[in-house]
Amino acid sequence: MIIFIENFISELKNRIMDTIQVIPMIEREMYRKHQSISEIARKLSLNQSSVNGMFKRSSMQVQRLIKLSDVLQYNFFREIAALLPYAEPADETQVKDQERIKELEIEVRILRQTLKDATNR
Repeated sequence: MIIFIENFISELKNRIMDTIQVIPMIEREMYRKHQSISEIARKLSLNQSSVNGMFKRSSMQVQRLIKLSDVLQYNFFREIAALLPYAEPADETQVKDQERIKELEIEVRILRQTLKDATNR
C-alpha cells in the first residue's frame, strides 16, 4: 500500500511538472512588453533563428531563463515556484522565531501553573 501511495505521489508530481510551460510564459511577457523575437535575439546577442529554435524546444536552460528574466524585467522563477506543490524554504530568522515562540509558550504555561498554585494556598 505504501509503495502504491509513493508511486501515486511521484506520478502526480510528474504531471504537475509537465503542466509548467515556460515558453508560453516568456511569449506572454514578450507580448506584454511589446518585444519581438528579433529584439529579444539582439538583447541576448543571438541570431533570430537561435531564438526561434529556443521557443520550439520543450525545455530551457536555467541560465537562458535568467537572461530572459533580465531582458524582459520579469521574474519567471517566482511564477514557476508558485506553481510547484512545495512549501517555501524556511527563513533562518523565521525558524529562530518559531523556536522562541515555543519557549515562551512553555514559560507562560509554567507561570500560569505557578500563579494558580500560589493563589490556591
